[in-house]
Amino acid sequence: MFYFKLAFDSLRKNKESYLPFLLASTAAIAMNFLLQLLIYAPGVKDLMMADVVRLLLVLGQVVIGLLSLVILIYSYSFLRKGKQKEFGLYSILGMTKKDLLKISFIQQLLTFIISLIAGLLSGFVFAKGMILLLMKLIHGASFKMTLATPALVFTILFFAAAFLVLTIVDATAVYRSKTVDLMKADKKVAQQPKNRWLLFLLGLVALFIGYGLSLTVPTPVKAVKQFFVAALLIIEATYLLFMAASTLILKGLQKRERYYYQSQHFISVSNMLFRMKQNAVGLASITLLATMTLVVALTTASMFFGKANLTQDMFPRNTIVTTQTQKLSAKSIQSAADKTKVHVSKLYSTETSAAFYATINQKGSLTATVPNDSTSLREVRLMDEENYQKLTGTTLHLKDKEVLVYQGAGKNKSDSKILAKKKLTLNQETYTVKDTVSTLKNYPKASNSIYPNLIIVTANGQAYQDLTKAYATTQSIANSDDTDSSEARQSTTRQQFFFNLTGQNSRQDDFLGELTKQTDDNLNIQEKSIVAKLSNALYGGFFFIGILFSLSFILATGLMIYYKQISEGKADQAQFEILQKVGMSTKEIKKTIRSQIVWLFGLPIAVSVAHLGFAFPMIQKLLLAFAIPMSQAVYLIMALTILAMVLIYFIIYKITSRTYFKQVTNWQD
Repeated sequence: MFYFKLAFDSLRKNKESYLPFLLASTAAIAMNFLLQLLIYAPGVKDLMMADVVRLLLVLGQVVIGLLSLVILIYSYSFLRKGKQKEFGLYSILGMTKKDLLKISFIQQLLTFIISLIAGLLSGFVFAKGMILLLMKLIHGASFKMTLATPALVFTILFFAAAFLVLTIVDATAVYRSKTVDLMKADKKVAQQPKNRWLLFLLGLVALFIGYGLSLTVPTPVKAVKQFFVAALLIIEATYLLFMAASTLILKGLQKRERYYYQSQHFISVSNMLFRMKQNAVGLASITLLATMTLVVALTTASMFFGKANLTQDMFPRNTIVTTQTQKLSAKSIQSAADKTKVHVSKLYSTETSAAFYATINQKGSLTATVPNDSTSLREVRLMDEENYQKLTGTTLHLKDKEVLVYQGAGKNKSDSKILAKKKLTLNQETYTVKDTVSTLKNYPKASNSIYPNLIIVTANGQAYQDLTKAYATTQSIANSDDTDSSEARQSTTRQQFFFNLTGQNSRQDDFLGELTKQTDDNLNIQEKSIVAKLSNALYGGFFFIGILFSLSFILATGLMIYYKQISEGKADQAQFEILQKVGMSTKEIKKTIRSQIVWLFGLPIAVSVAHLGFAFPMIQKLLLAFAIPMSQAVYLIMALTILAMVLIYFIIYKITSRTYFKQVTNWQD
């Protein structure tokens, strides 16, 4: 009971240090418990694309779990310094290390129990609200969630293990330390750091390579592969440059006499310089957390808000039926509609070659190939003039060696420059590009392909047949020996029917089944409503995880800043008391403190915005990999994301700066 009283009194008397740790551990437990509840919720299994949503939740659990450990370890490192001094006092009073270990264990047990109870309760309550948000994002109707035993067991065991590790680390530090070391744990004198030119150069190299990978990434496929490499390089560069470049900049300011020898600058620059050894890692971590918040929020928000335009652009009508057997016709579609008592309206059709992959070089030569990550790879279809006229109502009057090129989804400047030369080499013959268009009436404006789309319109008859045989046959029946068979010819063409389908859901299913029978099951049916639901599930799930990640990153950022201010406030208290005694006014001290805080707060957010700016080209390609085209909305979302992050960061700055002011002075900001 004696040890319990000492441990409890320690928590109560040091609540200013313990409360943020309790809040952080409670939030971490709540966030992990929330994800576990969603992973094991029966309602997830009933969602469309349930496997994808569950996979996203599991991925979120891994990231949030790791981040929770980082938060606990980081926040506890500040607690340990205060506890060491307290244990040193107990040791002077005659307590043995065994007694200190008992007190430490009880303190950890109390904080674990308090955090666990508060975290589980708040996590369960928070889960109810987050379920409503998830249902809103994925357009779900209802959702069933229960207090799953596996979720509860996992959360308790995970954080019990985390607190056990903290207890072992604490016990090891107490066991190895001497009484004098414990008493002086928070009074180690900082020394001015030396110039680290090697680290500075390594940081610059890593930064240039990381930025270079992002700015020059050619294709969505490459972006997916290079993203993590570039991210690791930027992380490395951020830590190295904060450790090395910050010291060089501050020493450079010392040499500028007009700037340095002003009261507010003299003290703040000197103070930051001597602290930079311990500040650098903290500032770099804050910068990276802010950057991750911006990148995750921008990417997932762009996916979610871009899905509506994507679905709309993919469907000129609410139903698209694609076949390669040529057994379907407008008449048979109408007959199936009459038979199953559904209504088909605004029906039209078109025919193109089967899609094939090809590279296009700077001379305009088109070469069929297999999918790869080449920057010149395109998804190409051929169309004759007759079908172009049926779609658009425009007559082209193309000659045998003339083509019109439609640049569809994924249009890029490289193709435009090549086509501007008015020459294309197709099947080793030169064709004149009569015109290039970026819109094709009544044809889908977007696709789910990650490669730029081209449609080459040729003259009717032999020209179309020769090119189709040369390109589409190679792609469609690469393993077939009989390229002249009727089956081979059918596989090189693609017939599409676009129409609006209305009627009862059961009858619509009967109608689509009837169409399938007519074409021997070789039919691809796309319904706008189903694709919209799939998009909602996929992109809504991504956005939901993005919100959770952003909340976690912001929590970690705020926590790191708060502890940084507390630790520095305690260390600076004596220093500013001396400055007041030697004649420095309260106003001058306040200006000095504000100058120092603006530096420490402004630098991370400025660097994180710069990181986002250089990462934007890669984010664009990643969005294309998820079939989200670039639009003005993405730039608006980027601006709003930065604005929201700066606002949140400013609120954190105001709250934590007051804590610093309170500690170093007798007045408040």
